[in-house]
Amino acid sequence: MSPTSVAHARTARRLRSAAAVGVAGVALFALRDRVPDPDAVWASVRRVNPGWLAVAVLAEGLSMRLFAGLLRRLLRSGGIRLTRPRSMAVTYARNAVSGSLPAGPVLSVAFTIRELGRLGASKPLSVATLVLSAVYSTATFAVLGLVALLSGDATRVPALIALAAVVVAVLALVRLCRRPGGRRSGASRRILAARDAIRPTGRDRLVLAVLALANWLLDVACLAAVCAAAGVGLGPHTVLLGYVAGKTAAAIAVIPGGLGVTELGMAATFVGAGVTGSVAAAVVALYRLISYWAVIAVGWVSWLLLRDGVQARLAAAGRWLLGVIGRGEDEADVRPAG
Repeated sequence: MSPTSVAHARTARRLRSAAAVGVAGVALFALRDRVPDPDAVWASVRRVNPGWLAVAVLAEGLSMRLFAGLLRRLLRSGGIRLTRPRSMAVTYARNAVSGSLPAGPVLSVAFTIRELGRLGASKPLSVATLVLSAVYSTATFAVLGLVALLSGDATRVPALIALAAVVVAVLALVRLCRRPGGRRSGASRRILAARDAIRPTGRDRLVLAVLALANWLLDVACLAAVCAAAGVGLGPHTVLLGYVAGKTAAAIAVIPGGLGVTELGMAATFVGAGVTGSVAAAVVALYRLISYWAVIAVGWVSWLLLRDGVQARLAAAGRWLLGVIGRGEDEADVRPAG
């Protein structure tokens, strides 16, 4: 990496750190007079409806399944068939690596490329799959964010200003990339390389966009179900706004999984909508337990199951258990009648 690239990376890290601190500061300011008592939070948790919690767990599971389907569809466009169980295991495992380790996103990319390579995917195809999945996921999340911001009277004007600035920046970037002799950025080179490695049809693009959007919507549904379980009567716009605030805070934070910043962003949004501090804290804690901690736990189990050594030991244990059961049945068959 050149000295210029190192300097740019350091500047980006500093900007992200400053943004994360700013988000946390705004959230703490919003919660300054409503910091919940732990006993009140626990009382709110104990009163939740288990039926709605089951709906939240189901929605989160379906959300992860659809993201795995996004990877499968991209790989199939590149000529690689990936089974649903394997795609689920890789999806959960890469999520665990990305969300719980320092430099997790980088390690997650290396892990995913290695796992896809073991299945026969070339490195360009694996990189293209990761790049395009990120492009579709980011684009659909941006759509959700715009819907959340444009639907509120207080956020509509700032959202329009930000949207105009983004459009101008994108147009300037496209014009620069098309200029003869112009140097493309690393991101634009990766996107162009991904386009060359995977050639999805028009139908594939539509399915990929639907899968990416449905992945986010089911995650939002998980949060909405947790709100219903806690008896919180928030409207769809407020739930979506709190979700976008939490996920945006996680994206700009340098902390693995956006721990702390995500919770503050969501809780501040709900408290601002009139929810008491204890109930807001209970909702956010339960949502994060389902959508983050449970997914991380399943992810590390999946990571273990993807190891060849663990698979061999499990297969040996299964054969031994089947042998024990078979011997027991044989002994029962030859036992004389009393």
